[in-house]
Amino acid sequence: MVKQLNDDAFEAFSTSLFRLTRSLRSTSHLWVQLPGNLKRTDVTILTVLSDHGDCRPGFIADQLNVGASVVSRQLVTLAADGLVVRRKDPDDGRAERITLSAQGKERLVALRTAYVRSLREQFTDWDDAKANEAAALLHEISNHIVPALSGPEAHHTKDTKDTHV
Repeated sequence: MVKQLNDDAFEAFSTSLFRLTRSLRSTSHLWVQLPGNLKRTDVTILTVLSDHGDCRPGFIADQLNVGASVVSRQLVTLAADGLVVRRKDPDDGRAERITLSAQGKERLVALRTAYVRSLREQFTDWDDAKANEAAALLHEISNHIVPALSGPEAHHTKDTKDTHV
Protein backbone atom coordinates (compact mmCIF):
# COMPACT_ATOMS: atom_id res chain seq x y z
CA MET A 1 0.00 0.00 0.00
CA VAL A 2 1.39 3.39 -1.01
CA LYS A 3 1.14 6.22 1.51
CA GLN A 4 -0.64 9.35 0.35
CA LEU A 5 1.81 12.21 0.84
CA ASN A 6 0.77 15.79 1.35
CA ASP A 7 2.93 18.07 -0.81
CA ASP A 8 2.24 21.01 1.51
CA ALA A 9 3.60 19.08 4.49
CA PHE A 10 6.76 18.14 2.61
CA GLU A 11 7.10 21.69 1.30
CA ALA A 12 7.08 22.91 4.92
CA PHE A 13 9.56 20.16 5.82
CA SER A 14 11.84 21.18 2.93
CA THR A 15 11.69 24.84 3.96
CA SER A 16 12.56 23.92 7.54
CA LEU A 17 15.53 21.82 6.41
CA PHE A 18 16.89 24.68 4.31
CA ARG A 19 16.41 27.08 7.21
CA LEU A 20 18.20 24.72 9.60
CA THR A 21 21.18 24.25 7.27
CA ARG A 22 21.42 28.02 6.69
CA SER A 23 21.33 28.60 10.45
CA LEU A 24 24.05 26.03 11.05
CA ARG A 25 26.22 27.43 8.26
CA SER A 26 25.80 31.01 9.40
CA THR A 27 26.92 30.12 12.92
CA SER A 28 29.80 27.83 11.92
CA HIS A 29 32.29 30.56 12.88
CA LEU A 30 31.23 30.05 16.50
CA TRP A 31 32.90 26.63 16.49
CA VAL A 32 36.33 28.22 16.72
CA GLN A 33 35.24 29.99 19.90
CA LEU A 34 34.75 26.68 21.66
CA PRO A 35 37.62 25.08 23.59
CA GLY A 36 40.36 23.68 21.39
CA ASN A 37 39.89 25.88 18.31
CA LEU A 38 38.89 22.84 16.28
CA LYS A 39 36.93 22.98 13.04
CA ARG A 40 33.65 21.10 12.77
CA THR A 41 35.27 18.50 10.50
CA ASP A 42 38.03 17.94 13.07
CA VAL A 43 35.47 17.45 15.81
CA THR A 44 33.48 15.03 13.68
CA ILE A 45 36.54 12.87 12.98
CA LEU A 46 37.52 12.89 16.66
CA THR A 47 33.96 11.88 17.53
CA VAL A 48 34.04 8.93 15.12
CA LEU A 49 37.28 7.79 16.75
CA SER A 50 35.80 8.26 20.22
CA ASP A 51 32.68 6.29 19.28
CA HIS A 52 34.38 3.49 17.33
CA GLY A 53 37.91 3.33 18.70
CA ASP A 54 40.94 2.41 16.62
CA CYS A 55 40.01 2.36 12.91
CA ARG A 56 41.20 2.89 9.36
CA PRO A 57 40.82 6.22 7.53
CA GLY A 58 38.45 4.59 5.02
CA PHE A 59 36.08 3.65 7.83
CA ILE A 60 36.09 7.25 9.06
CA ALA A 61 35.33 8.47 5.52
CA ASP A 62 32.44 5.99 5.24
CA GLN A 63 31.00 7.15 8.55
CA LEU A 64 31.13 10.78 7.41
CA ASN A 65 29.96 10.09 3.85
CA VAL A 66 33.02 11.85 2.40
CA GLY A 67 35.94 10.80 0.26
CA ALA A 68 39.08 9.27 1.74
CA SER A 69 41.16 12.26 0.59
CA VAL A 70 39.05 14.59 2.76
CA VAL A 71 39.75 12.49 5.84
CA SER A 72 43.41 12.06 4.92
CA ARG A 73 43.97 15.83 4.80
CA GLN A 74 42.27 16.31 8.17
CA LEU A 75 44.28 13.50 9.76
CA VAL A 76 47.56 15.21 8.85
CA THR A 77 46.55 18.27 10.88
CA LEU A 78 45.04 16.28 13.75
CA ALA A 79 48.20 14.17 14.04
CA ALA A 80 50.45 17.25 13.92
CA ASP A 81 48.38 18.74 16.76
CA GLY A 82 48.79 15.54 18.78
CA LEU A 83 45.07 14.75 18.78
CA VAL A 84 45.32 11.44 16.93
CA VAL A 85 47.95 8.75 16.60
CA ARG A 86 48.65 7.20 13.20
CA ARG A 87 50.31 3.80 12.98
CA LYS A 88 50.72 0.93 10.54
CA ASP A 89 47.88 -1.58 10.53
CA PRO A 90 49.32 -4.83 11.94
CA ASP A 91 46.94 -6.82 9.71
CA ASP A 92 47.91 -4.96 6.52
CA GLY A 93 51.22 -3.10 6.36
CA ARG A 94 49.96 -0.96 3.47
CA ALA A 95 47.16 0.48 5.59
CA GLU A 96 47.14 2.55 8.75
CA ARG A 97 45.10 2.66 11.93
CA ILE A 98 44.05 5.87 13.62
CA THR A 99 43.57 6.22 17.37
CA LEU A 100 42.33 9.14 19.42
CA SER A 101 45.20 10.35 21.64
CA ALA A 102 44.76 11.25 25.31
CA GLN A 103 45.03 14.92 24.33
CA GLY A 104 42.42 14.38 21.61
CA LYS A 105 40.03 12.79 24.11
CA GLU A 106 40.56 15.66 26.53
CA ARG A 107 39.87 18.34 23.91
CA LEU A 108 36.85 16.49 22.57
CA VAL A 109 35.34 16.18 26.05
CA ALA A 110 35.92 19.90 26.69
CA LEU A 111 34.32 20.80 23.38
CA ARG A 112 31.31 18.52 23.88
CA THR A 113 30.80 19.92 27.38
CA ALA A 114 30.90 23.50 26.12
CA TYR A 115 28.64 22.71 23.17
CA VAL A 116 26.04 20.96 25.33
CA ARG A 117 26.12 23.86 27.79
CA SER A 118 25.56 26.28 24.91
CA LEU A 119 22.61 24.25 23.63
CA ARG A 120 21.04 24.15 27.09
CA GLU A 121 21.38 27.94 27.29
CA GLN A 122 19.65 28.33 23.91
CA PHE A 123 16.84 25.84 24.57
CA THR A 124 15.80 26.80 28.09
CA ASP A 125 12.16 25.98 27.35
CA TRP A 126 12.97 22.38 26.38
CA ASP A 127 12.92 19.44 28.78
CA ASP A 128 14.83 16.16 28.37
CA ALA A 129 11.91 14.50 26.58
CA LYS A 130 11.75 17.23 23.92
CA ALA A 131 15.54 17.17 23.43
CA ASN A 132 15.48 13.37 23.05
CA GLU A 133 12.58 13.60 20.59
CA ALA A 134 14.44 16.20 18.52
CA ALA A 135 17.60 14.08 18.57
CA ALA A 136 15.68 11.03 17.35
CA LEU A 137 14.03 13.00 14.54
CA LEU A 138 17.32 14.55 13.41
CA HIS A 139 18.96 11.12 13.43
CA GLU A 140 16.12 9.69 11.33
CA ILE A 141 16.28 12.64 8.92
CA SER A 142 20.02 12.19 8.51
CA ASN A 143 19.60 8.49 7.78
CA HIS A 144 17.11 9.34 5.00
CA ILE A 145 18.90 12.31 3.45
CA VAL A 146 22.40 10.94 2.98
CA PRO A 147 21.34 7.94 0.84
CA ALA A 148 18.86 10.09 -1.10
CA LEU A 149 21.55 12.62 -2.00
CA SER A 150 24.18 9.96 -2.69
CA GLY A 151 22.17 8.29 -5.44
CA PRO A 152 20.47 4.92 -5.86
CA GLU A 153 23.62 2.84 -5.23
CA ALA A 154 23.85 4.28 -1.72
CA HIS A 155 20.15 3.73 -1.01
CA HIS A 156 20.37 1.24 1.79
CA THR A 157 19.06 1.12 5.31
CA LYS A 158 22.38 1.48 7.09
CA ASP A 159 21.62 3.15 10.38
CA THR A 160 24.77 5.17 10.89
CA LYS A 161 25.91 5.72 14.42
CA ASP A 162 25.73 9.30 15.52
CA THR A 163 28.76 11.49 15.07
CA HIS A 164 27.52 13.91 17.62
CA VAL A 165 29.45 16.70 19.12
